[in-house]
Amino acid sequence: MSSCARIAIIEQQNLVRYGMERALSQGLWFDVVAAVEHVRDLPFDAPDADAPDAILYGPPAYDHTAQELPARTLARLVACAPVLLISDFARPYGLLEAVRAGVLGCVTDQADDEELLRAVDTVLSGGFHLSSTLVPRLRNELQQPGDAEPRSLARRELEALRLLAEGMTHRQIGRRMGLTEATVSTYIKRVRAKLNVGNKADLTRTAIELGLLRDPHVVVEANSVPSQATPDRAPGARPGRPRSLLLGRN
Repeated sequence: MSSCARIAIIEQQNLVRYGMERALSQGLWFDVVAAVEHVRDLPFDAPDADAPDAILYGPPAYDHTAQELPARTLARLVACAPVLLISDFARPYGLLEAVRAGVLGCVTDQADDEELLRAVDTVLSGGFHLSSTLVPRLRNELQQPGDAEPRSLARRELEALRLLAEGMTHRQIGRRMGLTEATVSTYIKRVRAKLNVGNKADLTRTAIELGLLRDPHVVVEANSVPSQATPDRAPGARPGRPRSLLLGRN
C-alpha cells in the first residue's frame, strides 16, 4: 500500500494544471490521483469514491458553466478534503472570505514550485499556509467593515453588469431584462458595493476581467475608458490572471 499523499488538482487552464502536476512530481511523497478542469469532474457524490488527502484549487475568475455560486463550490471542496486555494484573491473569492470558508492554504497564482510544495506539505499536516505577499491584503481586509467583505455576484447582477459595460443605459437594461429602471439601479448599486468599485470605467474593466464581454477592447473604446487608467497593463494586452512560469503560467 502506497504511503504517498493523494492529491487532486482542479484548474481550468491546461498549461497551469500540467505545471502543477509537474511541480508535485518533484516530491516523491505526492500522488496526483486526479487533475481536472472543473469541480464537477471530481466524483464527490460517488459512494465508493475515496476522497483525496488534499485539493489544489485554482478557481476561474468567472465560470460561465458553473451550476452553483462560488461560495457553495468552495464549501463542497472544504467538506471533501483540505484545500489549498491558488488565486489572485480578487475574484471570485476574497482572501478573508476564503479563510472563513475553511481553506487551509492560500497562495497567489504567482507562487513558484518551492512554495507550492511547501504549502501542500503544510496543508497535509493540518497547518495553515499563507503566502507572505498576501499578508498585507489580509490585514487590509480585516480592517474593513464587515459589510464591505467581497461577495459573489448573483446571476442577474452579472447580467446587469455585462449590459452596462456594453454601453446600455439603466432603462435599456431594464427593457432587455424585463425589469424596472429602479430595479436595475438597485442591482448596479449592489454590484458596486460587492466589488468595491465606483465609476463606470471601473465597472467596465471588472466586466472584462470577469470574462463577461465577447469583445472587451471594442467595449472599452466605446465607453471611453482611457488606457492610462491601467498603467500596469500594456496597450492591447489581453486581460487575465498573471501567471508564474514555474507553474506553467504565462
